[in-house]
Order: sequence, then C-alpha cells, then structure tokens
Amino acid sequence: MTVSHEKIFADAPLELLVAVREFWPSEEWVNALSISQLESGWDAFALNDTVTDQGPCGEIIGNAAGMDISRERSVGYFQINSCNFPSWEWQRFYNARHNAGTAHLLWAQAGSSWRPWYFSAKKLGLI
Repeated sequence: MTVSHEKIFADAPLELLVAVREFWPSEEWVNALSISQLESGWDAFALNDTVTDQGPCGEIIGNAAGMDISRERSVGYFQINSCNFPSWEWQRFYNARHNAGTAHLLWAQAGSSWRPWYFSAKKLGLI
C-alpha cells in the first residue's frame, strides 16, 4: 500500500506528526503515521475497551488469522493496549507524545518491527 508522503504529512494531526518525528527515524515516519491512521483513524481519543468486571485484561475472547484475541483497553493514536502497562494510568495514553513514545518503545522492543500492530502492519505490507 503506497501512501503519498506529502498527503500523509499534510493530513496527520500536528501533535501526532511532532511526536512521530521526535521518536522514530525519518525513514519510519510514513509507516508510523500510516499505522496510527489504520489503528485509530487519527483520533487521539480512540478507545477499544473490551475489559469488563467479569472479563479482565488478557482473557482470550476469540481467534483471528490463527492469533488469539484477548480482552484489551487500547487507547489513542496507536491503540496502545494499557493492559500491558497495569501500573500506568491508562488515560495518559490519550496524550499524543505519551502514546507515540510508548508505541516507539513497543516498536523498538520488537526489533524495529511493526509486529505489535500485526493486522495494520500486514495490511500496509510492513510485515
């Protein structure tokens, strides 16, 4: 999937663009913006919360493409699953810099790979 650099830079929210440029090397800027667009539609307040009192973080609720799907509370531009950061206040992931910084941490821990966003990265041809 090819994305025009000019278009993605023009369309991305400024706070996200600034954060992406701060954390990733320039050759990954378009990829980071593309992943975040697929994950959240560039909605800083996007929330995918399947956690309930009866169904805690991490409980397996299905399978897609051979991968287990678990309950999550994914937040913000990069849909950071706050279940993976239980000691953090999940609402802080609404902050663009905090969200992008954590996304960069996940990307770096994955060996500079977009695998933590498997379905979006697959759609974009990044994995």
